[in-house]
Amino acid sequence: MLPFRLIGQPEYRQALQQLSPERQLDLLVVYHGELARRAFLGRILAAAGYRDPGTQLHLLEWPASDDLDLTGLIRELKVTKVILFGYTTDRLGLHIDVANYFPVSLAGVTYLLADGLEYIEQTKDAGDNRAAGALWKAIQQDFKNQ
Repeated sequence: MLPFRLIGQPEYRQALQQLSPERQLDLLVVYHGELARRAFLGRILAAAGYRDPGTQLHLLEWPASDDLDLTGLIRELKVTKVILFGYTTDRLGLHIDVANYFPVSLAGVTYLLADGLEYIEQTKDAGDNRAAGALWKAIQQDFKNQ
């Protein structure tokens, strides 16, 4: 018998219920962490031109420990851009290996993986702007609101 591992796919309906009913949005942002991190995320999004996330993009707070069928969610929402803060791709049903802060397009969707919001904010506050700078450069490249 050949050794192999079956890859299961998690569900996305619970995540869909947490999102705005507006379905004509291009961008999905998925993050996790303490409520205090939302203010930092709000500043990031505002700097990228998203001042009203509920009407300009889909914003999903999803526990990093919970699985999610991100591909199914993307298909349902018909988004073309996704930013993920602090997730391992296998927990989201994505079986790809992509470096943080380097946007990649797959099947008509551009993904940006970044460190968790807590890490980015803490390193920035400590005077190390590498993660924040790499994030900003990547957002400018493909994710800025027009």
